[in-house]
Amino acid sequence: MQARGRQYLSGGLVTLLGLAVTLEARSFGLGTMARTGPGFFPLVLGGALTLVGVLIALTPDTEGDTEGDTEAGHGFGRPDWRGWGCILAGVLAFIVLGEEFGPAPASFACVFIAAWGDRGATLRGSLLLAAAATVVAVVVFAWALKFQLPLFRW
Repeated sequence: MQARGRQYLSGGLVTLLGLAVTLEARSFGLGTMARTGPGFFPLVLGGALTLVGVLIALTPDTEGDTEGDTEAGHGFGRPDWRGWGCILAGVLAFIVLGEEFGPAPASFACVFIAAWGDRGATLRGSLLLAAAATVVAVVVFAWALKFQLPLFRW
């Protein structure tokens, strides 16, 4: 399959998944902005996933086949084990640290560890990314949505 065909297919699949999540989330009850229901976050997530799928399908592929493709122009090449490992380690760190220290330090650790999956990552860049993501999470969940979570547990 040509690169453009894969792009349409993957964008379409992500769009369909986003629409399915959005439709299913409506059955859980959305609540209000001040008091969100169990379906609110999945609805927002499904909407974002749908938008990303549309963008994947419609964004032109200016570079042709990517580096990870095989020489024949199809296939995916070798998996990036460092990336996979760092992302999984980040999720595990969030689970362990979230229980012991709270969501703010867990978010920082999760993003920082996952950022090291990028071979071009620098210490400074990873620290800045983790700090920015933690600030956004605190602003959105603690201040804007007023989730009743202690940000830090000592």
